Amino acid sequence: MVKVRKCFLLFIAVLVIPIIIFCAISVKAEGSESDVTDGGSMVKGKVINIISSNNTDANKNIMEKQQKLKIEITEGKHDGEKIDVTHTIQPSKPDNIEFKTGDELFLSISEDNNGKINEASVYQVVRQNQLLHLLIFFAASIILIGGIKGFKSLITLTITCLIIIKVFLPLILQGYNPIIVSTIICIVITIISLIIVSGFNKKTTAAILGTSSGVIIAGVIAYIYINLTSVSGVGTEDAQLLMDSLLKGTLNFKGILFGSILIGTLGAVMDVSMSIASTMNELKENNPRISNGNIIKAGMSVGRDTIGTMTTTLILAYISGTVFLVLGYMVSKSSFIDIINQDMIASDIIKTFASSIGLIFTIPITVFAYWILDNR
Repeated sequence: MVKVRKCFLLFIAVLVIPIIIFCAISVKAEGSESDVTDGGSMVKGKVINIISSNNTDANKNIMEKQQKLKIEITEGKHDGEKIDVTHTIQPSKPDNIEFKTGDELFLSISEDNNGKINEASVYQVVRQNQLLHLLIFFAASIILIGGIKGFKSLITLTITCLIIIKVFLPLILQGYNPIIVSTIICIVITIISLIIVSGFNKKTTAAILGTSSGVIIAGVIAYIYINLTSVSGVGTEDAQLLMDSLLKGTLNFKGILFGSILIGTLGAVMDVSMSIASTMNELKENNPRISNGNIIKAGMSVGRDTIGTMTTTLILAYISGTVFLVLGYMVSKSSFIDIINQDMIASDIIKTFASSIGLIFTIPITVFAYWILDNR
């Protein structure tokens, strides 16, 4: 076990640490978030009065509502200024929100040559405060119920989010190969997360090997079927928006689809692998004389119990992302064959089954990884 520990620490030193340093150096500042959109700038404001609110029959089939709002700007060089803004509420638009006094919102404003506001429109609702409350509630819940383990999980979750947001996504935008980047990022997240949660020991090593192998298998299956089915990776509105937003150059959208599959697989695979390794380790500690056959049987039994629930979790997670799209196809009376051959639907089918296959193969790999480490 000492040799395994030394080899693993050497692996981290030689591979993981340089990767993190390289990724951190590669991340460049993207500019200020307050520099907006469509030639204007974005400022925060607050509704201080509803001047008028009227229904308009702009379309024979769609009733619209117009609000004239008195808004006070609450940040930037125009802080304290009050302006009138007309807001049209359209049921078919995502910003079909009827404002009331006290609501906070973002305005898109443009200025004349003298720096005075000559045009303003509602850009977005301010939601960050409510989302922060939800985040605090989540953190408090996980610490209250999970104790020290919950606190460690919160740390790993924070690190994971930072790696994805500050390393993975910027590297993709800079043109690095999404397949290589996502594979390395998943392995790095696995190592960091499991060591923080469970320390460096036999069960953690087995879980890392099982998780990494399962994610790689899911990636191989995804890569094969992405190419066999000729999905483009740009079948969603989000991908189209990204493509339209690129000022120059192109991104490897198939590779990004591959990366999203790996990231989506990682959590479930890590959970299954650690559950198996922990069970086998506990059995060994409680009964050091347990036979190899019985400990392998116990590990496989735990794995089989989790197959149904975790594959269902993965499938439901991906299905939930396509509900509106499938409903749209059903309304248009598209056939089942037509639906499953759509680029986005085919992509989600590949995501679902590639992730599930990776999860399934994680089970025997983790079991035999623990058995090998236990018998060294």
